[in-house]
Amino acid sequence: MNKNHVADFRVLVLGAFAIALLLCAGCGSESYVQTIRVTAESVNVAGLFARVEYLRDGEVVSSIHLIDGNGDGVIDGKSGPSEEGGWPEGWEWFDSMYKDVVVGTTTMAFDGQKVVVVEESTYEFIVGEYECRSLA
Repeated sequence: MNKNHVADFRVLVLGAFAIALLLCAGCGSESYVQTIRVTAESVNVAGLFARVEYLRDGEVVSSIHLIDGNGDGVIDGKSGPSEEGGWPEGWEWFDSMYKDVVVGTTTMAFDGQKVVVVEESTYEFIVGEYECRSLA
């Protein structure tokens, strides 16, 4: 073999290897970043809107919304996931909180950082964004 054929063969082998790596990069595993984002903001004059979102690679997978529309400290409305079990490991308690919230009786307070929801149990969560886990 002359030098040109050896060089061509090396390029061909390296190219095939690179293609194989690209094709198998995701084989057998899905990689993504899991994040919990908690926000709270004023509504109307004294009301509160609290939102908890579960994001996978920046896309909302599940969320809970609680609203005290008139500022009396009682939750006036809620919306959330249609089924349980949509939270990352360690954050499943949001299912319990959502199930426990009774519109018209459950209270919610916000001190500027922490949202406190009180029904049969007390649930506290701090506004912020939390990376739960990066799966590779």
